[in-house]
Amino acid sequence: LIAGVAYWQLDRRTGASGSGALSGDREGELGIDPLLVAAPALALLAGTVLTLRLLPPAARLAERRAAGGRGLSAALAGWQFSRRPLRGAGPVLLLVLSVAMGMLAIGQSASWDRSQGDQADFRSGASVRMVGTLSGDPAKAAAYSDLPGVRSAAPAYRTTADLSGGRTAEVLALDTAHADERMLMRADLSGTAPRGLFDAIAPRSTARTGVVLPEGSERVLFDVRVRDTTAPDGRSPSGAKGMVSVVLEDRYGLGYRVGAGSVPVDGRAHGLSFPVSASGGLAVTGFELDSDVPEGRAETRVVSLTGLRALTAGGDEQPAAASDGVRWQAKATMAAAGEEQAAKPPGAVTGSGASPAFRYETGSVPADGDYHGDPVSTLRVTAVRPAAPALNAVATDAYLRYAGAGTGQEVDLTLAGNTVRVTLVKAVRELPTTGPGAVSGASGGASADASAKPGGGLLLDLRAVSEVLAHREGAALAPTEWWLSTSPGAAARVAAELRALPGTDPAQVRVRDEVARELADDPLGAGPQAALLAVAVVAAALAAVGFAVGLVGAQRERAAEFAVLRALGAPRRRLARMTAAEQGMLITLALLIGLALGAVLTRAVVPLVVLTGQAARPVPDVLVMLPAGQVAVLLASVAALPLLIVAVLTLRCGDPAVSLRHQGDN
Repeated sequence: LIAGVAYWQLDRRTGASGSGALSGDREGELGIDPLLVAAPALALLAGTVLTLRLLPPAARLAERRAAGGRGLSAALAGWQFSRRPLRGAGPVLLLVLSVAMGMLAIGQSASWDRSQGDQADFRSGASVRMVGTLSGDPAKAAAYSDLPGVRSAAPAYRTTADLSGGRTAEVLALDTAHADERMLMRADLSGTAPRGLFDAIAPRSTARTGVVLPEGSERVLFDVRVRDTTAPDGRSPSGAKGMVSVVLEDRYGLGYRVGAGSVPVDGRAHGLSFPVSASGGLAVTGFELDSDVPEGRAETRVVSLTGLRALTAGGDEQPAAASDGVRWQAKATMAAAGEEQAAKPPGAVTGSGASPAFRYETGSVPADGDYHGDPVSTLRVTAVRPAAPALNAVATDAYLRYAGAGTGQEVDLTLAGNTVRVTLVKAVRELPTTGPGAVSGASGGASADASAKPGGGLLLDLRAVSEVLAHREGAALAPTEWWLSTSPGAAARVAAELRALPGTDPAQVRVRDEVARELADDPLGAGPQAALLAVAVVAAALAAVGFAVGLVGAQRERAAEFAVLRALGAPRRRLARMTAAEQGMLITLALLIGLALGAVLTRAVVPLVVLTGQAARPVPDVLVMLPAGQVAVLLASVAALPLLIVAVLTLRCGDPAVSLRHQGDN
């Protein structure tokens, strides 16, 4: 009864506050509840004592089975066991206690080791995770994937979403196509393989948009011609100049805006260029031309872009790939005093592929200077994209509960200042790197307020999100972190190279192996392992000694009985067989009961006593492990010495005459 109450309290305390046997004392300091500490020992003792109830029925069953046979040894052993079933209670209890303690030690050690690895995976998400990112410079776009030892690099964007009740959910948009470690997610958290989760949210099409630059490009070159059609020589009377920007997109779908320089409105071709990463896999997806608005009258201009090419590492110029299938669209606007209005739309496209040309009207401002601000005329040219994909998301059970939603429903999320509609397609118990059990390292305003209550998490595909936002003017996501998959044994080297990058704080680099080592050094978990192992060894030694003492006592008590049987003609070998059968029955029964009791206690107690360094329940939950090989070694070790003692005592020769003479004297 006491063991049941103690276990109930331990389960209640661990489930409610996550502190288990640790609690606050009267002074508010961390204290220990003696009843909860003793709960596993009480449960083990109660289970061991209850095995006494199994001996009488087991003895009757053994007698009935032995009586049906022809052998004298088995019949005598069964009769002796049923006549006095509690004679071997002491040795049996010691063996049961030893086996159960050993299994509890094995289960706690194996489960704790597995839990530390699971927690390290959950907190890290990848072999190496870089919190924060390089600036939006296409010349540095491949800095992470180019590091030696990195197999693949996946960008991610992290933000938060407010829920009712003051709760905050974490939103993680991850490039699932390049996260080849599958978030280091344990399969039981989702009920399916992580690959299935990624397939549910990944966009169906990943075709590149725009003009893809040649492999190994280090610099992009092109020619721009801006002509005023209202002037005979094509030169703007106002002497206007235009600032040219180029919009790029890398293989992850991330966008970059690069200033390429200025060109005068004079009708002549002017060469522009800018640097890019040699392995960035970039594509040109748009151009922008900003210029001052003419005074007095509007100008009709024709803008043409020709000769798009790339300079490779070897110094060769290579033209951009044939892109006749690329279609362009343009929009002209005029902004003044913070307000933007559409100018006359551009005329028909006179070029295609990598050499588009556009006609548009700049608009005008009064010549007397009666206007506010610096008016700017802008021409935006973008490659026509396929229809935006539907956004799907994986939600945790906590998010669905606090948001009052279910799978198949749609919710609105705010990403980079834009509201998008997301369909919740799958539910999981937990998402790695999100929630109170993880160190998310969200940055750039993505971290939740410390006072906010957790509200679960959402997982989206970053490329799908980027594709949706690419259809909205000026909307783009910049990754807040990078998930790096490394070659075996290369994580430490990759982390050292990342920390050596200029402007990188070493704390920004999260390494899965470092987290695992930190967790393994936690004394709150390592201490009980050593204690349980020591107790298991002591219990095995006491069981062996107790079994030997009990067997010696039983042999002395039955010496006269054996002498009579010898005098009646029973062979010594048959009597030895009888003793071995009787003691072997006790050993087997003790091992089986200890095995069952140990398995039940391990699965009931271990999830309640494996805690984190902050005395909280680990996330993800503990998986109870009982390695079959170690259990087999335990059973063999515990049974070896009692069996050896039985063999020695049963084969020991005794003189029946002495025992009979002694009995006659009595």
